[in-house]
Amino acid sequence: MIKVVILTAGLGERLRPLTYLVPKPYLPLRDGLIIEYILNWVKSQGFKYDDVIIVTAYMADKVISLLGNLISGVKFVIADQLLGTAGQLWYVRDFIYDNDDVIIINGDVLTDVPLAKALDYHRSSNADVTIISIRYRLTARYGVLDVSPSGEFRGWLEKPTITLPIVTGIYIMKGSLIKRLSKERLDMNKYVEYLRQSGMRIMVFLTDGNYVDLGVPQDYLNSLVT
Repeated sequence: MIKVVILTAGLGERLRPLTYLVPKPYLPLRDGLIIEYILNWVKSQGFKYDDVIIVTAYMADKVISLLGNLISGVKFVIADQLLGTAGQLWYVRDFIYDNDDVIIINGDVLTDVPLAKALDYHRSSNADVTIISIRYRLTARYGVLDVSPSGEFRGWLEKPTITLPIVTGIYIMKGSLIKRLSKERLDMNKYVEYLRQSGMRIMVFLTDGNYVDLGVPQDYLNSLVT
């Protein structure tokens, strides 16, 4: 079975004072709320609302009253502590089976990555965890020098572009790895590294696509006008 877990329990401190009114994933975009965009994207990839679990904490009553009657089938789970990006998965353990494939999405990202293809990759790779990554192209603002260790000039690059595989905050994980979590604070990078050192198979699905981190104030403001 497939489950889609959307993490919306954070305080959204970087977007204050806006998040004094509503949690970050429930802020507006030009065409609806952030969470509505994410749910529409998930649905466009062939997944059903019945597959979706939203973890919420901050202003949980407001969240559920805002969306609970609008999104039929979506399950809301209230976290009573902020446990980090991996730790808050503890709250969904009773809705997950060991052999489930669980897609985990941070509730502040806008992207068009092909989730269905990522799931196929995860399964065909026999991965325990798949990290979904986007090729991010970064252009230097200045000319860059190629300098030898001894200080000799070897060349000049005018505002070069490099490509980096960035973390999108989207993962696919075997349900058994969620079932083993304890109720303690744990961030996803530390959990994935722990699993790697424990011999688990960690794969990266690298793709091209659009990606915006709406936790960054300027990126959120840009999303309102573009």
